[in-house]
Amino acid sequence: ESDGGLETELAGAISRSGDAKEALGGPFIYVLVMLISTLFFWADSPIGVVSMATMALGDGLADLIGRRFGSGNKWSFNRSKSMAGSAAFVAGSFVGSLGLITWLTNMGAMDPLALGTMGLVGRLFAIAVICAGVELIPLGDDNWTVPLSAALLSAILLN
Repeated sequence: ESDGGLETELAGAISRSGDAKEALGGPFIYVLVMLISTLFFWADSPIGVVSMATMALGDGLADLIGRRFGSGNKWSFNRSKSMAGSAAFVAGSFVGSLGLITWLTNMGAMDPLALGTMGLVGRLFAIAVICAGVELIPLGDDNWTVPLSAALLSAILLN
């Protein structure tokens, strides 16, 4: 026999709506994407680092900041997203990606990129802005589209 109270608490912790069925959607996809990035790319590839930072920090901050500060600044073409959330997405993704790449390079886990600091900064900022735009497009689940976009852009811009 299941404990309905515990199921309700767990569903509320991992889903936005509190519906247990939602946990098999976005949160489950999120975990799969992070697992794949970890297994195939972490921590010696900027592709995995950027895709994981974009999902964990960019997308995570967009949700938190957007809920708290985004009620009065929704995008006209996607009323479920806010400018505050998008700004937080860009900031979190950019700072997280740059911080992790710098740390992993300094620790010797990742080979230095041949871009120079300003080249890396500019490209990571571009990836963050483009991925924030991808998150605004209401096609598909952004738990797939955002990290795949980050990985593709990283493969193109950082190699």
